[in-house]
Amino acid sequence: MFAAEVPQLHDGAEPSDATRYRRVLGKLQYLSFTCPDISFSVNKLSQFMHSQCEVYWKELKRVLRYLQGTLQFSLHIQRGNDFSLHMYSDADWARVLSDRASNSGYILLFGLNSVSWSSRKQRTIARSSTEAKYRAVASALAKTNWVTNLL
Repeated sequence: MFAAEVPQLHDGAEPSDATRYRRVLGKLQYLSFTCPDISFSVNKLSQFMHSQCEVYWKELKRVLRYLQGTLQFSLHIQRGNDFSLHMYSDADWARVLSDRASNSGYILLFGLNSVSWSSRKQRTIARSSTEAKYRAVASALAKTNWVTNLL
């Protein structure tokens, strides 16, 4: 979502039906607990809940079309004897023009099963893409250490 152009907070477009937008977005927020792949998009659309317009409604419909096309996909828990932890992380440096904050995310796998994941805005503004990636790795490593101590 938001691949080509990220909508701004006030883009000058005419407001659309806010009740319909909030109702659908509220249902998607609950769905994002079981579908982590849409959590970033739903979070981003939630930022425009009080000043939304037709651009955001089109993006919301785009998420719904994505869900319709991926109904057969789900998270599976597989039995196996691989007891190793694998962590993957990534960061996107200053993509959102309204606040210049970087986005970072990680997924923690126990064997072949995902046990923890996150996608969020970094709290501080990074000066470079390298700094943003280091912060993403540090956050992911902290979660990995916590899970290691738990095990």
